[in-house]
Amino acid sequence: MFDFNLQFARGGAQFTVELFEKLNAATTKENIIVSPFSIQNCLALAFAGAKDDTAEEIATALQYVSNFPPEVAETFQFVLEKYKNSDLVKIANKVYVQDGKDIKPEYANATKEHYHAEAESLNFAESEAAAQTMNDWVKEKTAGKITELISADCLDATTRLVLLNALHFKGDWEKKFDEAQTEEDDFWIAEEESVKVKYMNQKAKFGYGYFEEYNCTALEMPYKDSDLSMFVVLPQEREGLKDLAAKLKEVNLVDLADKMNTEEVVVKFPKFKVDYSIELSDTLKKMGIKKAFSDCADFGNILESPEDISISKVLHKACIEVNEEGSEAAAATGMIMMTRMMMLPLQFIADRPFFYWIWNKKNILFAGAFVNAPNEA
Repeated sequence: MFDFNLQFARGGAQFTVELFEKLNAATTKENIIVSPFSIQNCLALAFAGAKDDTAEEIATALQYVSNFPPEVAETFQFVLEKYKNSDLVKIANKVYVQDGKDIKPEYANATKEHYHAEAESLNFAESEAAAQTMNDWVKEKTAGKITELISADCLDATTRLVLLNALHFKGDWEKKFDEAQTEEDDFWIAEEESVKVKYMNQKAKFGYGYFEEYNCTALEMPYKDSDLSMFVVLPQEREGLKDLAAKLKEVNLVDLADKMNTEEVVVKFPKFKVDYSIELSDTLKKMGIKKAFSDCADFGNILESPEDISISKVLHKACIEVNEEGSEAAAATGMIMMTRMMMLPLQFIADRPFFYWIWNKKNILFAGAFVNAPNEA
């Protein structure tokens, strides 16, 4: 039997790598944090009401399991149901529709049943009040971490719909770091250039892998009482992130997790806090979603009244804090193992730019590129 959920996870992993490429995550000097799942989920609310080529482009670019909305909806519902009662992960969806406009019952039912998205009317012409209402919703669903997602100048009397996804994660490490062991040291942002970063230190058993063909090592740090973990891939070279990004396109991230072994590892990992925001329209257009933003957009399955609507903006904000206790994040998005000499303890010294993601070894909730000194954590 075809496993839609595994296919969805593999698609999400592929989407993450392509999104990183379009955001220049490997070459920027700015730390990036996004939620691939949040972005996929929010666009899925639009996809649920899209038709023909508009739907096809969204499904292809976001790596959905098919271009058939009920099948896609089931894959999201699987994840939403999985974390419905989780203490660590909170995922919420919302549909806001212009006052006086009705959404089709089929669309309302599908988004409510599969995406747990309640619909609510708002007068977008009263832009300040509407923005405040929506930002309050996002703030509540992200435990106050994401505040000003939507500005009033994005809204006016021609706005018909605003689709929102909010995602919040807070987890303690299964193996916490001792704060007394945290020390400042160099982080190499280039071959001969470094900045000071606070590093957490510990020696413990973790999932570890050395991938010669990708010239990188990987570390998996699990969160307590959860199937979620932080997965980190570290290039061997100080300026190796760009090459690593190119090589990761050859493999699915889901397959990397299968190649890890539990080993005792000396870990030196930055303590950091990162906030990131971006308007994703141009990025999504580069990934192939063109019709949805154009006059040719067909979202005929959403509104009762025959009205031409298209996407004007896709706003995304994410943040993460990583410390000795664990991590808190919010958003509103065949290998050969080398044999090694066993006398020396394995080391994972993350003192150069690296990629990381928070996932359940399938669905990537958050993904980041840590490349520079962060805000104080």
